[in-house]
Parts: sequence; C-alpha cells; structure tokens
Amino acid sequence: MENYARDNAAKAGLGATSSLRVVHGVSEALPLASKSCDAVVCSLTLCSVVDPARSVAEIKRVLRPGGQFVFWEHVLSETDPSFAEEQVRATPMQIKRADGCHLDRRTGDIIRKAGFRSCDLEYLELKGFGFLNPTVCGIATA
Repeated sequence: MENYARDNAAKAGLGATSSLRVVHGVSEALPLASKSCDAVVCSLTLCSVVDPARSVAEIKRVLRPGGQFVFWEHVLSETDPSFAEEQVRATPMQIKRADGCHLDRRTGDIIRKAGFRSCDLEYLELKGFGFLNPTVCGIATA
C-alpha cells in the first residue's frame, strides 16, 4: 500500500515523494500529535473499527484548526426500514466475512455529533452496491 501511495503522489505531481510518511496504528489512538494534520481522508473504514466515535474524535484531535476530514462511508438505511432490518440481520455474518465490517452503523450521526466546526454531509444511494448502500460522504472542518 505504501508503494501505491508513493506512486500516486508522484503521478499527481506532489513533489518529492520522500516527504510522504506512512504511519501505522489504530484509528482510536492515532500516533500523531494534536493539530498536526491539514486533512484526513477516510473511505469505507469506520464500518470496521472497534469504536467509530473514538476514531472520529481522534481524527478531530489531529486536525489543525480549519483542517478537513473528508469521508465516504456506508451506513444503515434511514429511508427504507425493511432494508435497514436486512442490514441489521446480515451484520453478524458481514463482521465475520469482511474484517469486522458493520452494515448497521449510523456513521453520519457520529460525525455530525463529534463537534466539528462545520459538517457538510450527503446521503447517497449507489446502484449495484447491495448492502453497502446507502452511503454518506462529506467534509467536516475542525
């Protein structure tokens, strides 16, 4: 994954890729200083972490004032109760077969309640994504 990131940084013209630093850790306890990041990008990750609220709090902690949290996550359906029931029923199997992925999380609510200065999010339905629908995407600013 690190080589992939470096190659893409170089292709994007981001200068010396040697400045790219890959940090290993868990999202609930990021090994980064407070207010040390301009941006955090998270896609289809918060479904699988142990404590998504703690993870979002950590993301907020490491962002500089004005820093942006850019996210795209699948969430529990709020518009189709029968589909939401199916998601809840399928979650135990999904956790086992997809590295801890929960289909029944309300990640948009977690992000909205985390205390960001602003939070612009949108719920989307993507064709062909099955249980990974609906999704929420947006930008939260520290």
